[in-house]
Amino acid sequence: MASNDAMQAARPRNEAEETVEAIHRGNVDAVVVQGPSGPQVIMLQGADAPYHVLVERMSDGALTLDADGCIVYVNSRLCALTGLGAQELVGRSFASLFIGSVPQQRADDTASDAQLRRADGGDLPVSVWMRQMAMGGVVATLVTLTDMSIQRRAEEVATAERFARSILEQATDAIVVLALDGRITHASWVAEQLAGRSPVGHMFSEAFALDAASASQQGTLARFSRESLDQALATKPFHGVEVRLRDPRMSGRSFLLSAGPLVNDAKDAVGSIVTLTDITERKRAEEQQTMLVAELNHRVKNILAIVQSVAGQTLRTAPSLPAFNKAFSGRIQAVSIAHDILTQTRWIGIGFNELLTTVLAPYGVGEGRIVIEGPPVLLEARLVLPLSMVLHELATNASKYGALSAPLGQVTISWRQRDDRQRLELIWLERGGPLVEGGGSRGFGTTLIDRVVRFDLDGDAVLAFEPEGIRCKLIFALTAETTPEHLPASAVQPD
Repeated sequence: MASNDAMQAARPRNEAEETVEAIHRGNVDAVVVQGPSGPQVIMLQGADAPYHVLVERMSDGALTLDADGCIVYVNSRLCALTGLGAQELVGRSFASLFIGSVPQQRADDTASDAQLRRADGGDLPVSVWMRQMAMGGVVATLVTLTDMSIQRRAEEVATAERFARSILEQATDAIVVLALDGRITHASWVAEQLAGRSPVGHMFSEAFALDAASASQQGTLARFSRESLDQALATKPFHGVEVRLRDPRMSGRSFLLSAGPLVNDAKDAVGSIVTLTDITERKRAEEQQTMLVAELNHRVKNILAIVQSVAGQTLRTAPSLPAFNKAFSGRIQAVSIAHDILTQTRWIGIGFNELLTTVLAPYGVGEGRIVIEGPPVLLEARLVLPLSMVLHELATNASKYGALSAPLGQVTISWRQRDDRQRLELIWLERGGPLVEGGGSRGFGTTLIDRVVRFDLDGDAVLAFEPEGIRCKLIFALTAETTPEHLPASAVQPD
């Protein structure tokens, strides 16, 4: 007794040839055929056409070709595969059955792949085995065609599964695939790390307990119970809902919850793809940007207040419009220089020596007329603008009336740290300039220096108009427990 399954599975097909020949010679009494209705025992008992009886029960398509390559016989399975009747197939050329290349008999008795042409205009992948045989003195070619569509589909599914798994393993976001009931069927490596275990097989709400990341998002999640959230994620699109995971390990981290439908080839929804994107760094950047914008607004308001106050005070004390323009331009230039320094140092601070060199550059620092002496001191950003204004007022006065107005005049600037380096003592000393008579005069510049040091530097200024030249002593704090709410604007308010 021979089995058709065995004949189909055993390749090369010389075993099938031997079986067919044995049937033809009457050496086989019966065969077991695996047909559409299951295994069947076919009693041959010397039938006139035992080959046809066997072939009609085959699960593969089968045909016989004459010596010219024309079809002389087809079984019912081949009719089903092509969608044509036997009368439409018999007499046709073998090549007309295929789209593209026509399979040929191989010397090693192996099958070849081909595309079978269907009556509906489509095609079907098949595996074709051919063997030329001589039976009863007649030469014929036996051909079997195995439907490979199911196998190809299985291979495609397996390939797609491997591809999807590769994507999930390489994804930097937490990605899970939900069935229609909200149960997780696939999960990325990142999702497993967030869940602390493999979430596959669990409901989404079981694997990822969610809380709203902000009060504005609370209403979105509040509409759903645990069960309804699973159902909603599996069947409805979600976009951009900020959430937090109710897990101590994820404290302080924010995620963006999104969900989209997963459809099959028929465009029917079979579940959804849910992502949890870590937006913690983005949120921090947004918060920092908001803080920087607020700080910028604050600084702009302070600068405008400074400009307004300096303009008003300068106008009140200027004897003429040209004098006002010169004094006001110089003071605004001092503010501009200070902000250039802060921008270049990203508001971190600057060495005191570098600040003096930059602010006093227009007055000849480095040419021997301004001598700078003191240890390295790093100034906080908050000190740069008020010190720039103080130094500008001292240098402007020296160039107009003091030591820098005479050919041999000299300014010496020295400093030292006091009170465990918490405060700085600066001495501005002018010598070699015009003789100071009558104790000097005090104007808006003097008032500005006193107020800036007192209000914005948390210090004291002592300005002495000695006959040999001005001597100014400044003592101010290098660090402050609190930054003044208003920068130098407070020092230039009118009386």
